[in-house]
Amino acid sequence: MNEIAVLNINQFRKADTEEHFYANTLANHLVTSHKHIEKPHKHDFYAVILFTKGTGQHHIDFRTFEVHAGSLFLMAPGQTHSWSLSAEADGFIFFHTKAFYDLHFTKGMDGFTFFSPLRNRCELVLEGAAFDEAKHRFARILAEFCGNAFKRDAFMLSIVSQIYIDFERAAADDMQPDVGQHVYYGKFHDFEKLVERHFLTEKSAEGYARMMHMTAKHLNRINKAVVGKTTTDIIADRVMLEAKRMLMYSRKNLSEIAYDLGFEDYGYFSKVFKRRVGVGVREFQSQSQSQSQSQS
Repeated sequence: MNEIAVLNINQFRKADTEEHFYANTLANHLVTSHKHIEKPHKHDFYAVILFTKGTGQHHIDFRTFEVHAGSLFLMAPGQTHSWSLSAEADGFIFFHTKAFYDLHFTKGMDGFTFFSPLRNRCELVLEGAAFDEAKHRFARILAEFCGNAFKRDAFMLSIVSQIYIDFERAAADDMQPDVGQHVYYGKFHDFEKLVERHFLTEKSAEGYARMMHMTAKHLNRINKAVVGKTTTDIIADRVMLEAKRMLMYSRKNLSEIAYDLGFEDYGYFSKVFKRRVGVGVREFQSQSQSQSQSQS
Protein backbone atom coordinates (compact mmCIF):
# COMPACT_ATOMS: atom_id res chain seq x y z
CA MET A 1 0.00 0.00 0.00
CA ASN A 2 1.41 3.42 -0.91
CA GLU A 3 1.28 6.34 1.49
CA ILE A 4 -0.73 9.15 -0.02
CA ALA A 5 1.42 11.97 -1.39
CA VAL A 6 1.08 15.45 0.09
CA LEU A 7 1.96 18.09 -2.50
CA ASN A 8 3.63 21.37 -1.61
CA ILE A 9 2.94 24.49 -3.63
CA ASN A 10 6.65 24.90 -4.38
CA GLN A 11 6.40 21.81 -6.58
CA PHE A 12 4.63 24.13 -9.03
CA ARG A 13 6.97 27.10 -8.67
CA LYS A 14 8.54 29.05 -11.48
CA ALA A 15 12.33 28.65 -11.76
CA ASP A 16 14.01 28.80 -8.33
CA THR A 17 11.60 31.18 -6.68
CA GLU A 18 9.56 30.32 -3.60
CA GLU A 19 5.90 30.57 -4.47
CA HIS A 20 2.80 31.08 -2.32
CA PHE A 21 0.45 31.38 -5.31
CA TYR A 22 0.16 29.46 -8.57
CA ALA A 23 -2.17 29.87 -11.55
CA ASN A 24 -2.47 28.15 -14.92
CA THR A 25 -4.90 26.99 -17.56
CA LEU A 26 -6.13 23.52 -16.71
CA ALA A 27 -4.96 22.09 -20.04
CA ASN A 28 -1.41 23.35 -19.52
CA HIS A 29 -1.42 22.26 -15.89
CA LEU A 30 -2.38 18.73 -16.90
CA VAL A 31 0.53 18.61 -19.35
CA THR A 32 3.20 20.16 -17.12
CA SER A 33 2.16 18.65 -13.77
CA HIS A 34 0.50 15.35 -14.67
CA LYS A 35 3.13 13.46 -12.68
CA HIS A 36 1.70 15.06 -9.53
CA ILE A 37 -1.97 14.25 -10.09
CA GLU A 38 -2.30 10.86 -11.74
CA LYS A 39 -2.95 9.19 -8.37
CA PRO A 40 -4.98 10.27 -5.29
CA HIS A 41 -3.09 12.92 -3.36
CA LYS A 42 -3.42 15.78 -0.90
CA HIS A 43 -2.23 19.39 -0.90
CA ASP A 44 -0.85 21.57 1.86
CA PHE A 45 -2.50 24.54 0.11
CA TYR A 46 -5.94 25.65 -1.12
CA ALA A 47 -6.83 24.58 -4.67
CA VAL A 48 -9.56 26.02 -6.91
CA ILE A 49 -10.48 24.63 -10.34
CA LEU A 50 -12.99 25.90 -12.90
CA PHE A 51 -13.81 23.61 -15.84
CA THR A 52 -14.73 25.33 -19.10
CA LYS A 53 -14.55 22.25 -21.35
CA GLY A 54 -14.59 18.49 -21.07
CA THR A 55 -16.19 15.82 -18.92
CA GLY A 56 -15.11 13.24 -16.39
CA GLN A 57 -15.23 12.48 -12.70
CA HIS A 58 -13.59 14.23 -9.76
CA HIS A 59 -13.13 12.19 -6.58
CA ILE A 60 -12.82 14.22 -3.36
CA ASP A 61 -12.69 12.54 0.05
CA PHE A 62 -14.74 9.51 -1.04
CA ARG A 63 -17.32 11.56 -2.91
CA THR A 64 -17.56 11.49 -6.71
CA PHE A 65 -18.60 14.54 -8.73
CA GLU A 66 -19.43 14.59 -12.42
CA VAL A 67 -17.29 17.11 -14.30
CA HIS A 68 -18.57 19.34 -17.10
CA ALA A 69 -18.29 22.94 -18.26
CA GLY A 70 -19.25 25.17 -15.34
CA SER A 71 -17.99 22.82 -12.61
CA LEU A 72 -16.20 24.83 -9.93
CA PHE A 73 -14.27 22.98 -7.22
CA LEU A 74 -12.73 24.40 -4.05
CA MET A 75 -10.50 22.17 -1.93
CA ALA A 76 -8.89 22.76 1.44
CA PRO A 77 -5.48 21.53 2.60
CA GLY A 78 -5.58 17.89 3.61
CA GLN A 79 -8.42 16.78 1.35
CA THR A 80 -7.71 13.72 -0.79
CA HIS A 81 -8.62 13.93 -4.45
CA SER A 82 -8.04 12.47 -7.89
CA TRP A 83 -9.79 12.70 -11.22
CA SER A 84 -10.32 11.02 -14.58
CA LEU A 85 -10.93 13.56 -17.34
CA SER A 86 -11.66 13.55 -21.05
CA ALA A 87 -8.84 14.56 -23.40
CA GLU A 88 -10.35 17.97 -24.20
CA ALA A 89 -10.72 19.02 -20.55
CA ASP A 90 -9.74 22.65 -20.01
CA GLY A 91 -10.39 25.56 -17.72
CA PHE A 92 -8.45 27.43 -15.05
CA ILE A 93 -6.72 26.47 -11.83
CA PHE A 94 -5.08 28.36 -8.99
CA PHE A 95 -3.45 27.41 -5.69
CA HIS A 96 -2.43 29.48 -2.69
CA THR A 97 -1.17 28.92 0.82
CA LYS A 98 -3.10 29.92 3.92
CA ALA A 99 -0.33 32.27 5.01
CA PHE A 100 -0.42 34.11 1.66
CA TYR A 101 -4.12 34.86 1.97
CA ASP A 102 -4.07 35.59 5.70
CA LEU A 103 -1.27 38.13 5.20
CA HIS A 104 -3.60 40.35 3.17
CA PHE A 105 -6.92 39.90 4.97
CA THR A 106 -7.66 40.30 8.68
CA LYS A 107 -10.07 37.36 9.08
CA GLY A 108 -8.12 35.29 6.59
CA MET A 109 -9.17 31.89 5.32
CA ASP A 110 -10.92 31.09 8.61
CA GLY A 111 -13.67 33.45 7.50
CA PHE A 112 -14.79 31.02 4.77
CA THR A 113 -16.66 28.24 6.49
CA PHE A 114 -17.28 26.11 3.39
CA PHE A 115 -13.67 24.88 3.64
CA SER A 116 -14.43 23.21 6.98
CA PRO A 117 -13.90 19.41 6.98
CA LEU A 118 -17.15 19.05 8.95
CA ARG A 119 -19.41 20.47 6.27
CA ASN A 120 -17.17 21.01 3.30
CA ARG A 121 -19.04 21.94 0.17
CA CYS A 122 -16.43 21.64 -2.54
CA GLU A 123 -18.50 21.89 -5.73
CA LEU A 124 -20.65 24.56 -7.33
CA VAL A 125 -22.17 24.28 -10.81
CA LEU A 126 -22.19 27.59 -12.66
CA GLU A 127 -24.40 28.50 -15.60
CA GLY A 128 -25.16 31.52 -17.77
CA ALA A 129 -23.94 34.88 -16.48
CA ALA A 130 -22.41 33.35 -13.35
CA PHE A 131 -20.27 31.03 -15.48
CA ASP A 132 -19.20 33.90 -17.76
CA GLU A 133 -18.26 36.02 -14.75
CA ALA A 134 -16.23 33.17 -13.25
CA LYS A 135 -14.31 32.64 -16.50
CA HIS A 136 -13.51 36.36 -16.61
CA ARG A 137 -12.26 36.34 -13.02
CA PHE A 138 -10.05 33.29 -13.48
CA ALA A 139 -8.59 34.77 -16.68
CA ARG A 140 -7.75 38.00 -14.84
CA ILE A 141 -6.04 36.04 -12.07
CA LEU A 142 -3.94 34.13 -14.61
CA ALA A 143 -2.99 37.30 -16.47
CA GLU A 144 -1.83 38.95 -13.23
CA PHE A 145 0.08 35.85 -12.14
CA CYS A 146 1.98 35.77 -15.43
CA GLY A 147 2.88 39.46 -15.16
CA ASN A 148 4.69 41.67 -12.70
CA ALA A 149 2.35 44.61 -12.29
CA PHE A 150 2.25 46.94 -9.29
CA LYS A 151 0.43 45.27 -6.34
CA ARG A 152 0.09 42.06 -8.34
CA ASP A 153 -0.55 39.85 -5.30
CA ALA A 154 -3.15 42.17 -3.78
CA PHE A 155 -4.99 42.36 -7.11
CA MET A 156 -5.06 38.58 -7.54
CA LEU A 157 -6.31 38.06 -4.02
CA SER A 158 -9.04 40.66 -4.42
CA ILE A 159 -10.46 38.53 -7.24
CA VAL A 160 -9.92 35.32 -5.28
CA SER A 161 -11.98 36.86 -2.47
CA GLN A 162 -14.81 37.63 -4.88
CA ILE A 163 -14.84 33.97 -5.96
CA TYR A 164 -14.89 32.82 -2.33
CA ILE A 165 -17.61 35.25 -1.31
CA ASP A 166 -19.86 34.11 -4.17
CA PHE A 167 -19.24 30.51 -3.15
CA GLU A 168 -19.99 31.32 0.49
CA ARG A 169 -23.27 32.94 -0.52
CA ALA A 170 -24.25 29.86 -2.51
CA ALA A 171 -23.39 27.63 0.46
CA ALA A 172 -25.41 29.87 2.77
CA ASP A 173 -28.45 29.46 0.52
CA ASP A 174 -28.49 25.76 1.47
CA MET A 175 -28.84 26.57 5.16
CA GLN A 176 -32.06 27.18 6.98
CA PRO A 177 -33.49 30.71 6.53
CA ASP A 178 -31.59 33.44 8.37
CA VAL A 179 -29.17 31.02 9.99
CA GLY A 180 -26.28 33.07 8.64
CA GLN A 181 -27.39 35.96 10.85
CA HIS A 182 -28.13 33.80 13.85
CA VAL A 183 -25.84 33.71 16.88
CA TYR A 184 -25.79 29.93 16.47
CA TYR A 185 -23.74 30.29 13.29
CA GLY A 186 -20.75 31.75 15.11
CA LYS A 187 -20.95 29.15 17.86
CA PHE A 188 -21.05 26.37 15.31
CA HIS A 189 -17.94 27.79 13.62
CA ASP A 190 -16.16 27.73 17.00
CA PHE A 191 -17.25 24.12 17.46
CA GLU A 192 -15.90 23.19 14.02
CA LYS A 193 -12.47 24.52 14.89
CA LEU A 194 -12.43 22.65 18.19
CA VAL A 195 -13.37 19.37 16.54
CA GLU A 196 -10.64 19.77 13.93
CA ARG A 197 -8.11 20.39 16.70
CA HIS A 198 -9.20 17.63 19.11
CA PHE A 199 -11.11 14.88 17.25
CA LEU A 200 -8.31 12.35 17.71
CA THR A 201 -8.37 12.70 21.49
CA GLU A 202 -11.88 13.93 22.34
CA LYS A 203 -14.93 12.18 20.92
CA SER A 204 -17.69 13.03 23.40
CA ALA A 205 -20.30 15.74 23.00
CA GLU A 206 -19.87 16.56 26.69
CA GLY A 207 -16.16 17.22 26.20
CA TYR A 208 -16.75 19.82 23.50
CA ALA A 209 -19.59 21.39 25.46
CA ARG A 210 -17.20 21.90 28.38
CA MET A 211 -14.65 23.54 26.07
CA MET A 212 -17.37 25.93 24.90
CA HIS A 213 -18.68 26.60 28.42
CA MET A 214 -22.19 25.38 27.70
CA THR A 215 -24.30 22.30 28.28
CA ALA A 216 -24.20 19.37 25.89
CA LYS A 217 -27.91 19.89 25.30
CA HIS A 218 -27.39 23.47 24.16
CA LEU A 219 -24.47 22.53 21.89
CA ASN A 220 -26.62 19.85 20.33
CA ARG A 221 -29.38 22.42 19.75
CA ILE A 222 -26.90 24.69 17.95
CA ASN A 223 -25.59 21.93 15.69
CA LYS A 224 -29.07 20.70 14.82
CA ALA A 225 -30.16 24.23 13.94
CA VAL A 226 -27.19 24.95 11.67
CA VAL A 227 -26.49 21.66 9.88
CA GLY A 228 -29.27 19.32 10.99
CA LYS A 229 -26.90 16.89 12.72
CA THR A 230 -26.33 15.99 16.35
CA THR A 231 -23.04 16.83 18.06
CA THR A 232 -22.20 13.13 18.27
CA ASP A 233 -22.83 12.62 14.56
CA ILE A 234 -20.64 15.56 13.57
CA ILE A 235 -17.72 14.32 15.69
CA ALA A 236 -18.13 10.78 14.37
CA ASP A 237 -18.25 12.00 10.76
CA ARG A 238 -14.90 13.75 11.19
CA VAL A 239 -13.31 10.69 12.83
CA MET A 240 -14.64 8.38 10.12
CA LEU A 241 -13.34 10.66 7.36
CA GLU A 242 -9.86 10.43 8.85
CA ALA A 243 -10.29 6.68 9.30
CA LYS A 244 -11.16 6.27 5.61
CA ARG A 245 -8.11 8.28 4.58
CA MET A 246 -5.81 6.21 6.77
CA LEU A 247 -7.31 2.88 5.74
CA MET A 248 -6.88 3.75 2.09
CA TYR A 249 -3.39 5.22 2.16
CA SER A 250 -1.51 4.40 5.37
CA ARG A 251 1.13 1.67 5.54
CA LYS A 252 0.23 0.95 9.15
CA ASN A 253 -1.67 -2.14 10.23
CA LEU A 254 -5.29 -1.92 11.35
CA SER A 255 -4.51 -1.92 15.08
CA GLU A 256 -2.02 0.94 14.63
CA ILE A 257 -4.55 2.92 12.62
CA ALA A 258 -7.20 2.42 15.31
CA TYR A 259 -4.74 3.58 17.99
CA ASP A 260 -3.73 6.68 15.97
CA LEU A 261 -7.42 7.55 15.70
CA GLY A 262 -7.79 7.44 19.48
CA PHE A 263 -9.20 3.92 19.88
CA GLU A 264 -7.22 1.73 22.29
CA ASP A 265 -9.27 -1.32 21.30
CA TYR A 266 -9.30 -2.30 17.60
CA GLY A 267 -12.47 -4.36 18.10
CA TYR A 268 -14.39 -1.31 19.28
CA PHE A 269 -13.05 0.81 16.41
CA SER A 270 -14.15 -1.89 13.97
CA LYS A 271 -17.69 -1.91 15.39
CA VAL A 272 -17.96 1.89 15.29
CA PHE A 273 -16.65 1.99 11.73
CA LYS A 274 -19.11 -0.60 10.45
CA ARG A 275 -22.02 1.10 12.20
CA ARG A 276 -21.11 4.52 10.81
CA VAL A 277 -19.84 3.63 7.34
CA GLY A 278 -22.01 0.61 6.58
CA VAL A 279 -19.21 -1.80 5.68
CA GLY A 280 -16.46 -3.46 7.70
CA VAL A 281 -12.95 -2.05 8.01
CA ARG A 282 -11.29 -4.73 5.89
CA GLU A 283 -14.02 -4.62 3.26
CA PHE A 284 -13.73 -0.84 2.96
CA GLN A 285 -9.95 -1.01 2.71
CA SER A 286 -10.10 -3.67 0.01
CA GLN A 287 -12.72 -1.79 -2.03
CA SER A 288 -10.88 1.53 -1.72
CA GLN A 289 -7.53 0.10 -2.78
CA SER A 290 -9.11 -1.56 -5.80
CA GLN A 291 -10.71 1.73 -6.81
CA SER A 292 -7.44 3.59 -6.33
CA GLN A 293 -5.54 1.14 -8.52
CA SER A 294 -8.14 1.42 -11.27
CA GLN A 295 -7.77 5.23 -11.26
CA SER A 296 -3.96 5.24 -11.44
